Amino acid sequence: MSSLQECLNKVLPKGCQFTLHHLSTPPSPSSAIFAPPPGQKPDETYCESQFLSISIHHNGHPLQVFAIEVLIYTTEYLTTLFVSKADSTGYLHFLDLPKGTPSPLKTISTSILHYLISERKRSDRRLVLSLFARAQNQYLFPASVENSHKHVLDDRGLIRWWCRVVDPVLGGDVAESEEAKEDRWPQTSAMGYLRVPGYDAYETKAFFPKCAIWRSTLPARWRVADPLQDLSLSPDLPERCLIPRFPDDPKARFVETLDDELLVELREDPQSQSRHGASRMTNNGRWRSIRSLDQFWDAMSFRQECSSGRLVGFLWAVFTPRDFLPLLQHSTQDLEASETPTATLPAPPDSQHQESVPLPIGSPLPSSPPHEPPVTPSPSSQTPQEPPTPTPVKIRESKAIEDQPEKTKCYYWPTSSRGEVVLRQKDYDRVGRFLLRQDYANKEVAVKSTRKWVNNVAERAGIKNWGKIVVGEKEVAIAAQATINGGSGANLLGAGLIRKKKRPADGDVLENPSVNGLADASTLSAGLVRKKSKAR
Repeated sequence: MSSLQECLNKVLPKGCQFTLHHLSTPPSPSSAIFAPPPGQKPDETYCESQFLSISIHHNGHPLQVFAIEVLIYTTEYLTTLFVSKADSTGYLHFLDLPKGTPSPLKTISTSILHYLISERKRSDRRLVLSLFARAQNQYLFPASVENSHKHVLDDRGLIRWWCRVVDPVLGGDVAESEEAKEDRWPQTSAMGYLRVPGYDAYETKAFFPKCAIWRSTLPARWRVADPLQDLSLSPDLPERCLIPRFPDDPKARFVETLDDELLVELREDPQSQSRHGASRMTNNGRWRSIRSLDQFWDAMSFRQECSSGRLVGFLWAVFTPRDFLPLLQHSTQDLEASETPTATLPAPPDSQHQESVPLPIGSPLPSSPPHEPPVTPSPSSQTPQEPPTPTPVKIRESKAIEDQPEKTKCYYWPTSSRGEVVLRQKDYDRVGRFLLRQDYANKEVAVKSTRKWVNNVAERAGIKNWGKIVVGEKEVAIAAQATINGGSGANLLGAGLIRKKKRPADGDVLENPSVNGLADASTLSAGLVRKKSKAR
């Protein structure tokens, strides 16, 4: 199986040299991205961060041109890849690519997503790629907007760009051998989904790639919809349990606002929870104002982030393996079977009820003195246990990355898709904050900022140098317009594209000499002249 470095070598322009810096974290317990149904526990969720930076070589120094951050959420039934941030610096023009060469940034993004999806797929689990396209001047590289060569896309252009990035991944159009495709995508169906609040289906289809719109002989890759209902284990779940909540997500903020409706009864009657239980307080987990996902997306169009001329595109790519449907039925049965014993056991409710019943004032407590001595340990027993307590904790933390298993029932963490540098989440967050304190306003400070960030990561990882050299091997065809025009910016027509009017021969008779310019003036016949009647 090819590495990410080899995949980039095959798709980048021939002779172009880049440096790939791949940083990641091990899977760690995280908050669930889906709200649990009423009375149930949230799914056990693990989160892993992947940060990939692409640099060019300018005067012998690395210069960052692109970076992307992907968060991988895994549960027992689903793997979700969320594109958190992606940004460029605008210094790609120092490569001096021929005019008309496609931008390598789209190719790099497609290759990175395709590689992560291929490495993290599970043979009997669904995998979802999720992102939202919202245009901003800069995400990861501070002051890069001051660079005049940085091309900042607007909302519509950014949504269209991400659709073109994801479309090759859906159809397996990424440059790859047939054997590798069969190994990575064995009988896997893929479908893309797009939602743009405020746009109808006809307007949303304009964002799809042209090849996807006019592809009539093959099955459609894109739908103007969302897969949230299909991704759930039960079709009867409340809407708030179907919508994922990602960091800095516009729809997640709207969900939190709607969740305030579930606490209205508790505010009106604070004792309602104790008298009637949590089912009345939460209203069975359903909102009052929003009753369906379609209503949710319609209401999203009136949010500040999706109105006033601004657009946000929510994009999904769902990869379903062949063996998924039988597993879904089996997992649903297991879920229902696991819920049945907990609901029928009478012991926990009775014990909780007995503890909550107040005793009469002045009643004797004969059982409290005998139980106090065994519960409270003696000082002599605490003394030998206190010193060794911190030592094993530190040892486990220092070996957590090495000892962490590669595969469990909730996550899959293959060695091939880990970063060249693997840091703990705390160090990863510090490295991210360090990047946001740098300056990429011009070439000189951008080179210094790149070197500082690379050295900061190396220092935290305890290594001297890191980064893999990527050299393009693909022969890129220059756009036809640039070839015809010889690289000029003007839009000219060649001599073969101009069709001249056939000139009449000398012996031909002209039926209308005035039309061919042989008459001195255009005259009207007497029948076509209308005279004004004289007044009597």
